[in-house]
Amino acid sequence: MVRTIRKLSLIALAAALLAGVAPSSAGADGPAAARAVDVPVQSTAEAGNPLVEGWYADPDVAVYDDRFWIFPTTSRRYAEQTFMDAFSSTDMVTWTKHSKVLDIADVSWAKYALWAPAPVFRDGKYYLYFAANDIQNDSEHGGIGVAVADRPEGPYKDAIGGPLISRFHNGAQPIDQDVFIDDDGQAYMYYGGWGHANVVKLNPDMTSLDTFPDGSTYKEITPENYVEGSFMFKRGGTYYMMWSEGGWTGPDYSVSYAMSDSPTGPFRKIDQVLAQDSAVARGSGHNSVVNVPGTDIWYIVYHRRPLSETDGNHRTLAYDRIHFNEDGTIRPVTMKVKDNFDDGNAVGWRTYGGAGWTPERGAYSTMSSSRGLSLQDTDFSDLVYEADVTLRHSRSTSGLAFRVSRPGTGTEGFHGYYADLTAKGLVLGKATGDERTQLATARLTGAVGTTHRVRVEAVGPSLKVYVDDMAVPKISTTDSAFATGANGLHTAPLPPKAGTAAAPGRPSARFDNVSIRSNVFSFEASDAPNQFIRHAWSRGRVDPDVTPYADMQWKVVPGLADPSAASLESVNFPGSFLRQRDGEVWIDTRTDDADFRVDATWRRVPGLSDRTLTSFESYSTPGSYLRHRDALLYSERVSAADRPDATFRPW
Repeated sequence: MVRTIRKLSLIALAAALLAGVAPSSAGADGPAAARAVDVPVQSTAEAGNPLVEGWYADPDVAVYDDRFWIFPTTSRRYAEQTFMDAFSSTDMVTWTKHSKVLDIADVSWAKYALWAPAPVFRDGKYYLYFAANDIQNDSEHGGIGVAVADRPEGPYKDAIGGPLISRFHNGAQPIDQDVFIDDDGQAYMYYGGWGHANVVKLNPDMTSLDTFPDGSTYKEITPENYVEGSFMFKRGGTYYMMWSEGGWTGPDYSVSYAMSDSPTGPFRKIDQVLAQDSAVARGSGHNSVVNVPGTDIWYIVYHRRPLSETDGNHRTLAYDRIHFNEDGTIRPVTMKVKDNFDDGNAVGWRTYGGAGWTPERGAYSTMSSSRGLSLQDTDFSDLVYEADVTLRHSRSTSGLAFRVSRPGTGTEGFHGYYADLTAKGLVLGKATGDERTQLATARLTGAVGTTHRVRVEAVGPSLKVYVDDMAVPKISTTDSAFATGANGLHTAPLPPKAGTAAAPGRPSARFDNVSIRSNVFSFEASDAPNQFIRHAWSRGRVDPDVTPYADMQWKVVPGLADPSAASLESVNFPGSFLRQRDGEVWIDTRTDDADFRVDATWRRVPGLSDRTLTSFESYSTPGSYLRHRDALLYSERVSAADRPDATFRPW
């Protein structure tokens, strides 16, 4: 949660890091002075979502001293929700578990359903607001309580001997509270279930309620489609209210938001900002937001349900980056799938076979004499899948598996595709149980002992595999045996040397920096932050604050004129493509004539001004590049000074 962070010592540290000067200590009313800390600048949880092992939900975040703290609901059966754990981290990568920071034994009036902790610091004390007993009417005892501790990790003890809010007001069930302290020091609590949201003012003691100028205590602020999970934060003088919609056990659980110039509204719904992704996870909701103090870096922290889980309580913690448009609106959040194993674990991976998968030294290794799979719980059809692969033995065969189903079929089998490195080169094949069929091969020098970046692009039956050179595929072929499935890592047994038995436990391969995503991208101009390739009235443009958002989303598909190249299809208008016409760039509906196919095909090349980014060379006019000029897109030759105009950052 974003609360009183102006008082926290990370403010001084982060600002000092940005300014290049030594940090100063925090104010006297904040937590103790910070030690050195890594400020995270990430696109998502780069070390992998879920963040931690176990079933948790309803996370809220605070920044205390040099640490980020997550306080979640323990997502167990109803009667077993009797305690709360917490997790802390200095870098949002490695998390330390703090068990039972609040236990129902320390709250005399609470019996079960301990929900939605909301942490906040004030005047030397740490407060933790919670809901208990899931009351269904005013005759039942329970509601929203507050506990207090001398340390972030507790133990927290009931502060007032009973609920702070114990009844339904304006139809709002007293659950899902959030506490926000404004710049003037006024504390507010936002709460409510059953489709109603209230805001109340907290007195400076943080354990009693104040009144509004009109004498009322409970002000209803229910926005459109509100269900539960209120959350408030402030950025640049604007108040953002977020909430969850849909049913918490269903796939439609999601997060929407409103903006206001007042902490009490009115709050008019602007848009949905986080929803399920049928390729990544379901039931994404009940969120909080954390700002890295002293920066404009923001993350949304939330829970979601893995695709293969059907138990409503099987929810996990995750976070992704939030990006704002120039007008302050929030771009829809994409749930990203990445893992660089820097947290030293493989939470979220499921292993099959006897490959002995082990996270070690910031990577994921396998040591085995048998086949094995380690899979993410994903279900991608069209995808872009990348990872670093290092063969550790001259007889190793290891790589990426995709569109996988039925893992464990047969003695060592699965159904799906694999792209393996061997000592001799690259093999793209498909597995049907124990049966293996090679689809294509390519030579590769220095395959053993060298880390290679491997990328798979699968769009419909088109299968491309890149190694190191991300502009030209090593393999480009077609196969339609498998349309969708999980993604993961694959290793084959080390064959024995002639006359010897296989040696179990030998190192086989090392994997790192895994990234899996759909083939839908947005492209930000490298020299114009927050401005994206989009279309408007058929003309290709580069603009900020694109509405609707889908106008700046592009499906990267095999080139219409050359499958080894690429074409950009509009997500908002399927069947329409970005194409050049006499040097201008338009979005046109596809036709079958050869000129259209050629003009709508682009060669992706390393960025002209930054090779880590992307440029697009016209297929029909080699030497001309997609570039922006005066907000419009053109296909032109570019000078050295114009190269940034022709370089784009994929999102």
